[in-house]
Amino acid sequence: MNHFAIVTAFGQDRPGIVAALAEGLFQLGCNIEDTSSVRLRGEFTMMLLVRLPKGLAADQLADRLPPHISPLDLTVLCREVPAQAAVRTSDTATPTYMLSVYGADHPGIVAKVARTLSDHHGNIAVMNTRVIGAADKPVYVMILEIKLPDGAPSDPLKLALDQLKPTLGVDLTFRKIESVNL
Repeated sequence: MNHFAIVTAFGQDRPGIVAALAEGLFQLGCNIEDTSSVRLRGEFTMMLLVRLPKGLAADQLADRLPPHISPLDLTVLCREVPAQAAVRTSDTATPTYMLSVYGADHPGIVAKVARTLSDHHGNIAVMNTRVIGAADKPVYVMILEIKLPDGAPSDPLKLALDQLKPTLGVDLTFRKIESVNL
């Protein structure tokens, strides 16, 4: 039976981080299945879902990776993933929506948007945020991919998001992602 781990690594951005992690995991017999990485200003962070080889537990992975990555001064965390959570599934039946938020930066934007989504059973699948603009007039940009339960109407969520606009002083755009059959 396959077993999996989530590996999170972060540290100061520099060339070679992905190469060192990938090579270290390969040398330990791990298979990288899914990844997400991003540069956050001067920091780099990466999350990986890896299939572990027989005989290697997730809690051993963090101890065995440092020889491969120690020159990069990364912080690495590993956690076992239950087998049922690592099963690949098709999400084609679940409606997917995009939400973009744009406006003057201030505390509470993420908290209030996330609470509104949660209250309407929206699951945030992907979230990217960035502060842009001049230091004296920062602008907050947030892009989210949201999944709603099968059969759930999106109108109540759209209405709640529209009501949130004036309280946050931001522009919100909520739209369904059109399916493409290849």
